[in-house]
Amino acid sequence: MGLKVLLVDDEYIVLKGLEIMLGEQKEIALEIMTAMDAVDAMEKLADWCPDVIIADINMPEIDGLTMLEQISGAHPQCRFIIVSGYEDQEYLKRALKLHVADYLTKPVDKAYLIRRLKGIGEEKQAQIKNMLLKIRLMLFSGGQFQEQDLTRDEIKRLFPNPWFALCAAGIPSFEAEKLQPGIAAYFDNCYVFSHNNWSVFLLNYSVRIGVKELRTLLQRTFAGMACGISLFSEEEGIQNIFLPYQRALCDLVLSFLPAEAAVRERIAVRISEHTLQPAIRVLMFEYSITDYINEVCNPDWDIILIFLLVFTEALAANILIAGISLSPETIRQLYQQQAETVHDKRTLCAFMEKSLNFWYDSFTPAEQEQYSSKIAMACEYMEMHYEQDIALEQVAEYISINPSYLSYIFKKETGSTFLQYLTNIRLQKACRLMTDNPELSLDDVAAKTGYHSTSYFHKIFRSRFGMSPRQWLQREHRHT
Repeated sequence: MGLKVLLVDDEYIVLKGLEIMLGEQKEIALEIMTAMDAVDAMEKLADWCPDVIIADINMPEIDGLTMLEQISGAHPQCRFIIVSGYEDQEYLKRALKLHVADYLTKPVDKAYLIRRLKGIGEEKQAQIKNMLLKIRLMLFSGGQFQEQDLTRDEIKRLFPNPWFALCAAGIPSFEAEKLQPGIAAYFDNCYVFSHNNWSVFLLNYSVRIGVKELRTLLQRTFAGMACGISLFSEEEGIQNIFLPYQRALCDLVLSFLPAEAAVRERIAVRISEHTLQPAIRVLMFEYSITDYINEVCNPDWDIILIFLLVFTEALAANILIAGISLSPETIRQLYQQQAETVHDKRTLCAFMEKSLNFWYDSFTPAEQEQYSSKIAMACEYMEMHYEQDIALEQVAEYISINPSYLSYIFKKETGSTFLQYLTNIRLQKACRLMTDNPELSLDDVAAKTGYHSTSYFHKIFRSRFGMSPRQWLQREHRHT
C-alpha cells in the first residue's frame, strides 16, 4: 500500500515539477494527487484521504496554513509538510501549533523530502500493523474484545471504500496467503486474518456486489473450496466486525445442511438479530443449556426449524471458540444423526450437552495429551502466582493458547472453571497461612493470597466453608 500524497500549490509549473520529481523517484511507492488551491484541495478530500499533504503557504484567498487548520480536525491522521519561499516567524509559530511534520523552503531539496516521506511511510506501516492486530482481536474474540480506539479517520485510511465482504474458510494461514493474490486482484483491498485452522478474508470495494455474484467469484478463486460470506457496509462499523464473522460462519454451516434457501435465510436473519453470544456463553459455561434452549424456542417454529438453528449456532460457536475444522460430509452426517434424536426441548438440551464434548472427543490421543500438558502448565503457573492479580488472558498468553479455548479445555480437563480453580488454590493457601501463622491479621492473609479487599476475602471464605476465617481457625485449634 503506497503513501497517498496530496500536492497543493497555485503555481502550475512548481506543482507539476514537484509531481514529476516525486513520480520519478523509486525509493518509496507514492499515490499522488494535485490541487491548484485550497478550495480544490478540500473538494478532493471529500472522497480521498491522503497520508501527507504538501502545501505551499502563499496561496490566494486561503493560504496553506489556514487550509491545514481547517482540515486538521477532520483528518487527524494526516501529516502536513508546508513549503514557503522564505522563513517567516509567524508562519513557523502557526505551523508548530498544527504539529506540522516539516517546514521546507524553496527550492525543495529532493533527497531530503524523499527521506521525510520514507519516514512517514514507515510510521504508516507500523500504524496499519497495529490496526490490523486490533481488528484480528475483534474478529476472533467472539465479542469479548471491542476496540474503541480505532477512529473513523484511521478506518478510512485502511478501508477507503464503503462496501465490505467477510469470507470465512476452513484453511490454515499458509493456504490463505497463497489464495490472497488471486482474490485481491478483484478488490481494492484484501486482508487475511488466521486463527487455528480458519482464515478470514476481509474485502473492501467501491461498487456494491450481490451475494450470489460474490459467492461465484470466490468459489472459482477457492477452486471449489467452501466459504461462508457476510456483507456489510461502513455504516455498520469495523468496531463490531465479530458480528459479520459470526454471520459468515453460520452461512458456511448452513450451506452444508439440507435446507431450502428461504429456510436458511430465516435462520440467518434470526442469528444476525440475536448474535451467537448466547451459544458462546453456553460453551464457556456462563449460561445454562436450559435457559439457552428456552430462549431459542420460537413458538411459531416447528422443532425441525429450531434444531436447524441450534445446530448451526452450536457448530459456529465451536468453530469460533475452538477453531475446529470439520469436513462438509462430517457436518452433514452429524446433523442427520442428531436430527433423528430431537423431538422437544428436552432432547434439544441433550443435543447441546453433546455439542459441548463432540469436538474435544474427536481429538487424537496425541492432541489430547498436548492440551493436557498445557492445562498442567496453566495449573502450575497459578500455583506460583496466586498472590498476584491473575487473569485468564494472562495465563493463556503464558501457555500460548487462545483464552476462550483455554476456558473450555480447562473446564473439560479439571472439572472446574478457571476462577473456581484459582479460588481453591487461594483458599487452601489462606488456610495454611492461618494455621501456621495464627498471629497474622486477616488483612495480611487476604493480601498474601491475592485478595486486595479483606471484606471480599471474608465473603469468599464464608461462602466456601460456611463460617468466617476466625471461626474456621478456632475450630481447627479445637481439633488439634
